[in-house]
Order: sequence, then structure tokens, then C-alpha cells
Amino acid sequence: MLELTSAAHTSLVGNVALVAFTIGEAIITLFAYLTVDWQMLKWAKAIFIGLILPYLYFMPETPLYLYAKRQYAELEVLLRRIANQNRRTEVELYPSYQEFLGNQSIAQVHNERKISFLKQLRQLLSQRTSIIKLLIINLLGFTTYLLYYEISYGLEVINISPYLGILIGAVVEAVGYISSSLLMVTKLGRKGTFVIMLGLTAACVFIIPFISKHNALGAVLIDQFGKYAISGTISISWIFVPELFQTSIRSSANGLFITFSHLGAIIVPVINTSVSDEYLSITYYMSSVLAVIVLVLTMLLPETRNKTMDD
Repeated sequence: MLELTSAAHTSLVGNVALVAFTIGEAIITLFAYLTVDWQMLKWAKAIFIGLILPYLYFMPETPLYLYAKRQYAELEVLLRRIANQNRRTEVELYPSYQEFLGNQSIAQVHNERKISFLKQLRQLLSQRTSIIKLLIINLLGFTTYLLYYEISYGLEVINISPYLGILIGAVVEAVGYISSSLLMVTKLGRKGTFVIMLGLTAACVFIIPFISKHNALGAVLIDQFGKYAISGTISISWIFVPELFQTSIRSSANGLFITFSHLGAIIVPVINTSVSDEYLSITYYMSSVLAVIVLVLTMLLPETRNKTMDD
């Protein structure tokens, strides 16, 4: 979806989608409240999702993907369609498109001349850089989702209606998504905003065990602020990570990122149900330390603000 827009609007588009996710949480909560029975809830969700499926038929392939695959005829048709929808004439589109293709051809010839001299070294360096970035983003995804569910698991102990709890959580998440979308387009960029949000999350997770022993209300407030911070962190990562990779490997890198993210989500309930209450605080401390490690490793990644998602 991020490939369908320009670099100037990726943060807006990505975070609109994430805010829509919180709206989905509210809708599911409403379904759960009305249906009560879990089988009816499953049917309600299936029907709701089914209504969206026809849209996928009309959703175009992204220009960047077509360009990466060198499907220039399809790319030209798609760009002309986009230009028409944006009320741009062919006179405005075609010269720029031809110049773009001409520049790409020149670049390809230039690279072919160099490849005989630097092919092995270039491939090695490219692979090494990609591997380092993949390792960092996988740990990043694992940690952010681990923290998200660690905090959410702590909020489950609040003695209020689960429906109300989910709605409050959805509002807090939406605020986190919106805040991060506003910050990441400033001079802080993707990386700076991510570091701030993750740092706040780590601080909250570290403080929660201390506060919960003395002040239940304070623990709830810190938990909610932690959820705000980790929601912002996740929203940034879902925009930051795809921008780190070129189109040809973006889907694979993003797939690994999502896989490790869900591993972090899976491990939280396993740990929390296996560890006794006496030692549960240790899991919070370890999670905060892991967050600090990810924060430091993130500094090795490049900033991607205003970077086009191309090859």
C-alpha cells in the first residue's frame, strides 16, 4: 500500500491504515457485545471481511513493482490511469516518463560496464548490508510486538468491563498512531521518532513493576501511557521497515519482519502463564533491556524520511 503513494505521503497513508485498525477493534468489540456467542462472532467477522474482498480485484499493482519487474508497457498504462485520476494531461506525463526510462537505460548500461570489475565485491557488500538490516528489523519486530502484548497483558488485570477496556485501548492506540505520524514527518524523521517512542516504552515497562506494588491507579496510567508509546513505535516500524529495502526484496524482508513480530506476540502469554507472580516483574525488566538493545541497534539503520521507495 505504501508503494501506491509518494514519499511525501507514506507516513500519512500508513498511519491512516493503522488508525483504521483501531476502528476495526471497536467494530469487533461491538460484534462481540451483540453476538455473545463466539461462533456468531466468527460468522459476523467472516461476513464483514467478505464484503471487502471484491475491492482487491480493482486494486492496481504498484508502479514500483512493475518498474522493478521491467514491465514498462503495463507501467505506462498504469501511470496514464493515475494521471487521469489526478487530472493530469498526457502532455505533462509522457515527457517525464520517457526521460525516466531513458535515464534508467543509461544507468543499466553504466552498471553493466562496472559489473565485470566489481560484481563479486558489490554482491558481497550488498548481501552483507541486507543481512545486517534483516537481523535488526527482525529483532525490532519481535521486540515491539513482545512489548505491545506485555503491556496489554498487564492491562487485562484492570477490574473493568472487557468491552470498555478494549475501547479505551483502541482510543489510546489511535492517539499513539496519530502522534507518531505527526512526529515522523518532522526533523526527527522515522528513526528519531522510533527511538523516542521505544525509549518511552522501555521506561514504562521498567517502571510498571515498581508502581504496581504501591499504587494501582498509577500502574494503570503508566500501562496506558506505555500502550500509547508502543502503539506509536509499531506504527513507525510498519512504515520505516519497508522503506529500508529496495522493491525487489521488500516483500520478502517485510514478510520476515511480520513473522518475527508475531513470534514476539506468541511468546508473551506463554511466558506470563509459566512464570509465577513472584517472578513476573523480571519479565518486565528483561523486556525493557531488550528494548534498549533494539534502540541502540536502530541507530545503525539509515534514515528514510523523504526517501522514495525505489530501487
